Amino acid sequence: MTTVLRHLLWRIKPDPDRQAPLRYVQCRDCEEHSPVEASQAEGDLWSMDHAGKTSHTKYREFAASDLVAERVRGTR
Repeated sequence: MTTVLRHLLWRIKPDPDRQAPLRYVQCRDCEEHSPVEASQAEGDLWSMDHAGKTSHTKYREFAASDLVAERVRGTR
């Protein structure tokens, strides 16, 4: 029995049918986080408001984008 495997080239790219990446900011001192939004400005505003209320000053931003795999044409 013979098995033939073909090597195909693929690339990963942003999904063209999707909107901007979704983001949120998480406080590193207390684990509270901003609402999930597409706008980075919303996370920034939440961080400044949270800092004013709690004096917490360390944050981490998370962003998630939808991706698609696409076969590279013209290769075997």
